Amino acid sequence: MQKVIIVGAGPAGLLLAHYLLARKRYQVEIYERRPDPQRVELSSQRTFPLSLHMRGLNAIRTIPGLEAALVKEGVWSGATLLHGKQGKARRIDRKLPLLLIDRNQLIRVLIQQLLKHYGEEALTIQFDCTCTDVDPDRRTVTLHEAEGEPFTASFDYLVGADGVRSPVRDALVARTAMQCEQSTVPDVYKSLFVRRVSPDHSSELAADCIHSWTIGRNMRVLMAPLPGDWLHGVMIFPHNKNPLEGLTSADAVRDFFQEKCPALAPLMMVEDAEALRLRPISKILTVTCDRMHVGDRILLIGDAIHAVSPSVGQGCNASLQDAQVFAQLLDQYQDDWSRALPEFTAQRLPEAHALRALSDYTFPRSKTMVLEFIFRLIVVKKLRRWFPQLGKPLPMELIMETELPYTQVLHQTQGWIDRVRQSILVQGLEPSTQAERMSSYPSSTSPRLGNDNAANS
Repeated sequence: MQKVIIVGAGPAGLLLAHYLLARKRYQVEIYERRPDPQRVELSSQRTFPLSLHMRGLNAIRTIPGLEAALVKEGVWSGATLLHGKQGKARRIDRKLPLLLIDRNQLIRVLIQQLLKHYGEEALTIQFDCTCTDVDPDRRTVTLHEAEGEPFTASFDYLVGADGVRSPVRDALVARTAMQCEQSTVPDVYKSLFVRRVSPDHSSELAADCIHSWTIGRNMRVLMAPLPGDWLHGVMIFPHNKNPLEGLTSADAVRDFFQEKCPALAPLMMVEDAEALRLRPISKILTVTCDRMHVGDRILLIGDAIHAVSPSVGQGCNASLQDAQVFAQLLDQYQDDWSRALPEFTAQRLPEAHALRALSDYTFPRSKTMVLEFIFRLIVVKKLRRWFPQLGKPLPMELIMETELPYTQVLHQTQGWIDRVRQSILVQGLEPSTQAERMSSYPSSTSPRLGNDNAANS
């Protein structure tokens, strides 16, 4: 048995553990800096919702029983409702439904299914344990328990799946020729949690739709229905234009939502409004690297290697797909990592760069392009059923309704992407970046890379 250490018990790392253990030739040790989600009270486990599209769902479906377990904790959604200030909503249907699930619930199910199918001899999961260093030559990682002394673990193979602020990636950048760039997205957000149905049952929002409101220029609220009649979502706004700034009470927050989101306001209780007012602002950090492996024994997947803006809802889906693709390459090369790893970088790196461009430049910010975007998404999309030649699909249509690789989506919609990018440059809203020995990328698969420093979240 060969030992694989996976640093990070997020969606990508846990799904890859499923794939590796199913091969019955690996012993897997997983180390996670966060507490065990199975031992945390559900009331404190609320995080942002994830939408699993075809790419993510296909990766999950190859593991027997996993999709069924996830469906019990999620909600199928077949449309988005664009709400107006007057209470009217425009419905945008999807050809294929997506599965909405809270991130922590996704993690809990992945862990439960691992523990259900694999014993202690094959699987070890240790929480509250942070990676502090990696030595590629000695094949060791240094780890530190929350209430213990640092210790060293050796590996045959190492997987860095430890998220956007990956210590594994940072250690490799410091010790090897690997290069990486981090960027701060101009938008920031606050998480929001409300009941889907008001206490007196006089108001409710659809249980199978994502709900969206525009509350100002480049400001919006997105809410996703989840089990238990909850809505989990985010309030997104430019980093220098907090619409809640200056509001000193929960009543003031509720008045703001009554004006901007009248369909949502009746669902917001005083405690919800106060929690939103006091909740800290979160920044969005993206990551772009020049490779997805180091040597013949170290793999990086998920946000650790290609974190993107959540604007097109593909970060988790791409991460799950990473695990699936690498498992397919292990099949192809009979578990020869020295051949599978470079092929993984060759296949997935262009996809990661293309997804970065799509995430940064799919949604316009100028008023005229926003109106064009909505018109094409609502009107032209419907007319195209009878008149296929009527305009090209927007990037979001191809992302959501096809399984085309991100590189092909980018190629087919390059004209729109270039227009959006130009409008963002004119407004001075290009992401600020901090490069770590970063080389240039092919312009056909990635956005322009800047050199400004990015603030840490």
